[in-house]
Amino acid sequence: MHLTEQEQQQINELVAEVEAKSGAQVLLAVIGKADAYPDIPWKAFALGAAAAALFVMADALLHPDWASIHSALSGVVVILGAGAALGLLTIFAPPFARLYLDRLRAETEVRQYAQAMFLERGVFQTHERIGVLVLVSLFERKVVILPDAGIRRHVTDEQIESVIAQMTPLLAERRIVAAAKAGLTALAALLHDKLTPADAHGNELADTVVQERGP
Repeated sequence: MHLTEQEQQQINELVAEVEAKSGAQVLLAVIGKADAYPDIPWKAFALGAAAAALFVMADALLHPDWASIHSALSGVVVILGAGAALGLLTIFAPPFARLYLDRLRAETEVRQYAQAMFLERGVFQTHERIGVLVLVSLFERKVVILPDAGIRRHVTDEQIESVIAQMTPLLAERRIVAAAKAGLTALAALLHDKLTPADAHGNELADTVVQERGP
């Protein structure tokens, strides 16, 4: 679980409050990561092996007599060992793994994950199409907000991006509740007086925050 019980309760209350104020139906999700990124350990391995190879070569040039004592096998062990160490570090240390994450790919993967969740969780099935998904991905430190047609009529892409911009710095500090509060509050302000009570048909989406580990 990414959130403590207290944090879950805080976010659940925020979602309920925003729904009551705006008339929208909100689904907030927190995921560990949007993709397994199997290429990241290999990138780290390649970098570690390359750096170790340069070190072995430089050592051989600077100490030719010493290098002659060592076998080629020892150089291979050093190179492969350095590569393996960095590769393993990306698996057990997410901040280090994030150094090898391509920004554009991360954005694409998080958006695709959000789109799939939008369909799987039935966000599009609300009356008057007033559902909105707010997805937070911790590893990528990305936020995606997907409003349905009834919400889209009242907000622009630029306004959605402004909401995300308020959440991202807090997410980078792993202040998940603060990020959720900033985003939901800004979203409610955008929708203030835009949706009439007739647009709401009860609590159509669960107020409980969705938590998934991801791939």
